[in-house]
Amino acid sequence: MAAWHLKAVLLPDGVEAEDLWLSPRGWRDAVVDEAETIPGRFALPGFVDSHSHVSFGILEDGPVPLDRGQAEANLDRYAREGVALIRDAGGAPNVVLTLSITPGRPFIMAAGRHLAPAGMYFEAVHDPVEASNVVAVALVEVAAGARWVKLVADFIPADARSLPTAVPVQTYDLGVVGELITATHAAGARVAAHVTTSLVSELVRLGIDSVEHGTNLDRDTIAEMARRGTAWTPTLCAVLSSTPDTDERRRRVAERRERFSELLPLATELGVTLLTGSDVVGSIPREIALLVECGVQPTAALRAATTAAVRYFGADAATAPPSVVTFDADPRDAPGVLSQPVAVVVAGRRIL
Repeated sequence: MAAWHLKAVLLPDGVEAEDLWLSPRGWRDAVVDEAETIPGRFALPGFVDSHSHVSFGILEDGPVPLDRGQAEANLDRYAREGVALIRDAGGAPNVVLTLSITPGRPFIMAAGRHLAPAGMYFEAVHDPVEASNVVAVALVEVAAGARWVKLVADFIPADARSLPTAVPVQTYDLGVVGELITATHAAGARVAAHVTTSLVSELVRLGIDSVEHGTNLDRDTIAEMARRGTAWTPTLCAVLSSTPDTDERRRRVAERRERFSELLPLATELGVTLLTGSDVVGSIPREIALLVECGVQPTAALRAATTAAVRYFGADAATAPPSVVTFDADPRDAPGVLSQPVAVVVAGRRIL
């Protein structure tokens, strides 16, 4: 693996430019012989996409499955955007659990399939799991290498999705969810829960490890998450997207933005770990910009996409090869520059 030299402000918390070297052992302030000098006045240690779907594509009706070659092409796209570490938040296990660690591509922490009964997730990418079998399926995937389990805790039933007033409903009894959480933790893995209703408060008390989306979080649940160390991946690119010709959708998005503009700053104030996730429709640079638009301080937003995420994922992230993405301007002043890197090194290979 090569080494790189840069003279830059190391973000998210740096103040002054300094000479830095990136080697297989990480960041160093001592000279590394024969290091390649890369451009950029500001540097981040590679983005973390904490809610990605490597083996999914997207069409108008929802996600569609990708084969291995297409999933690898997705990884190459993430790398060009500066993403160095991915938590795949649900996908095809035969793809995401078998992708190899490759120079120039993000390191993956996979969650296996979406755990939901029949009719309670997007059919094109869903292998249903009934309540009687959910713990066993989860443990098989953990044994196969999954570091996370993806619980779809609520969803709009298939037979109601065409209705304008359709709302998500609970997928599994809370007793089953509790058994799933206990068994997953005992196996050394963690649980990420897709949840968009007030069910989120019960899930946090049961011990889920991260809230995905969380569009009906409230102040009390945020405080409980802070006490328990529960993370939150709001996936703003997904939940704040709108269809221009749909008044109801625009109204719902406006309400979500208002709610998030209250709760996201509160979460950072209370010490909840915020994570950035592109889902299947966005990007990490855009997710960071949306966090800032919703009132999160720029430095905290950058931490959510880098150092805070690495710290939260702990040992699972510690084995990821060092990476760096650099910029000519300070993204704390202008988040838009995050989509215009001047150099990208991911897992030992320079991409840009």
